Amino acid sequence: MKATMMRRQVLFSALALATGAGVALAAMPGTAQSAPPGAAAVFSGYKDSYKLNTGANGLAEVGRLSLPEGSYTISAKLNLDVPDGGHHQTIRCFLRAGNDFDRLYANHDGTLAHVPMSLNVVHTFTASGNAVLTCGHSYTAGGTDISFVKITAVKASSLSNHRMP
Repeated sequence: MKATMMRRQVLFSALALATGAGVALAAMPGTAQSAPPGAAAVFSGYKDSYKLNTGANGLAEVGRLSLPEGSYTISAKLNLDVPDGGHHQTIRCFLRAGNDFDRLYANHDGTLAHVPMSLNVVHTFTASGNAVLTCGHSYTAGGTDISFVKITAVKASSLSNHRMP
């Protein structure tokens, strides 16, 4: 009984701290509590699996996250699984928000399989918009299974993006 009471006290203390920090908390899967006004907001979407089939240098939309007006830091992550036939393939992915983008290339084959990729972009939408993840096979046509795709955007009150020295 004492252990249960202690867990509840710790849980309620953690909830109070997180709420005070302006974090939107998930009450149960598929539901969320509202954050206080002016607090950060988090938007996320996922896809557990996707079959990427493209021609040489073609791109296909892997995922799209709709976002309301505002400034965001947006990240995407995915896992490249074993390519069809285990043959060497080069995959390129883009995360785009408006005219801002990030791009990565990854080489993989039957030996070097399960390659993780992570992209990040910052963007200010003056109206609602989309963060779009596209991927494709470079140089040759191919097929690759992609797993555990996630796109997450964190709304910010201000945004600064500049070239580093």
